[in-house]
Amino acid sequence: MGKSRIAPRCLNPILAGALALNRFPAFCGALVGGSALLQLPIRVLILRVGRLARAQGWNLTGQKNDTVPQFLAALAAAWLSLKLLNSDQKRRSRQWQLTKQDGTYFADLTEEQRTILAGPPLAAGFEIKRVELAGRTMDLTLFAVVRAVDIIVGEAWARRKESRIRAKKWTSAEVSISKFTDAGVFALSASTVMWAWFYQPDRLPRAYNKWIGEAAQVDSRLIEVLRQAHYGEFVYGKETGEAHVLKSMCRDYGCPEIWGDPAKTVPVPCEIVHMGTGPNCEWHAATRFCRAFRFALTTYLPLNLALKARSLSAKGFQQAFLDAMRSSAFLGAFVSIFYYSICLSRTRLGPKMFPKTVTPQMVDGGLCVGAGCAMCGLSILIEAKRRRQEIAFFVAPRAAATFLPRRYDEKYQWRETLAFALSAAIVMTCAQEKPERVRGVLGKVLRRVLH
Repeated sequence: MGKSRIAPRCLNPILAGALALNRFPAFCGALVGGSALLQLPIRVLILRVGRLARAQGWNLTGQKNDTVPQFLAALAAAWLSLKLLNSDQKRRSRQWQLTKQDGTYFADLTEEQRTILAGPPLAAGFEIKRVELAGRTMDLTLFAVVRAVDIIVGEAWARRKESRIRAKKWTSAEVSISKFTDAGVFALSASTVMWAWFYQPDRLPRAYNKWIGEAAQVDSRLIEVLRQAHYGEFVYGKETGEAHVLKSMCRDYGCPEIWGDPAKTVPVPCEIVHMGTGPNCEWHAATRFCRAFRFALTTYLPLNLALKARSLSAKGFQQAFLDAMRSSAFLGAFVSIFYYSICLSRTRLGPKMFPKTVTPQMVDGGLCVGAGCAMCGLSILIEAKRRRQEIAFFVAPRAAATFLPRRYDEKYQWRETLAFALSAAIVMTCAQEKPERVRGVLGKVLRRVLH
């Protein structure tokens, strides 16, 4: 009896949190419900404005349509729903900043830096203040923006295709563009994300950062050295005091310690990058594929089988197994192509193609990582076409986020709210007017909800 009473008590905080007005369920309800409920009053308002205009002698012509009321209703609902989601005071971030007395931003401060600066008098013209930070919903906003851009570009391309086919000018190049656009978006997005993961990890969500690290299975010391080389702290031919990082790797993987000293070994041999798999770059790439494939399969196979569990048929389970194998091969190829491209730029092709113009410092300072970032996205071609667009939609907002601050001054939050409201209004309106234009899983969900 006592246990049965404890269980509801434990569930109370969970249910109360989920049903709060500033949580995601309420946000979804406000967005979808508001975009439907507000259409009627907006239609009435538009009709009254039209009557007043005609009474003043203005000749308003045009057919009646639902697009404008739908868009305005979705715009208002999106604005209010994001405001609701951001209204939780307990989840707001705060940041100490050093500013000029006229309010101009100068630098962010950690708690330790603030304590140190708070002791002696500050330099004339400066002050320390604590600002409210916004940006908790940035990923959601960028997701909406990406989907809105996809709708706009897709509609423009469809109209161009129709006119070109009618004029019999539709070329094979345009067919290829249509076929590989999703793959191209993913490749560009993936290269941006991987570059940020190496050199600006704070630009990515913490959980996403962690997942990439688990999939890559790379020694953190190697990442540290590549970052040091990129920012000029690890320099070939000079004693910079950073050799101990690679020397410890050499000891752990059975390599001569001198290989880890940039003052004596130029460039660092690829065998260190291979992390114990031997000197052969091709074998290292093959082992990387197997590791990443096994890592992905442990996630994709149970997930795909669970999705097919409702239809208990041999064919359904076979398809789930094949889909899991294909997705795992995609991730395996992504990781192995990334590492092999680094090896190609460091030893196989780079020194032979540009023996005088490109130095080892330039290669390890960013060119080798850039080669990996540029090539790894080709692995998306392994995936089925329907999966390519979903993966592209998943990665593109995270790539866009690397160009924006994760947190920003709350006084600029209206900009994010406006971007989300306009984007969500485009998506919601299109889902009602041209539901086939909203692609992927989101389009299926919105069709079920709105129709």
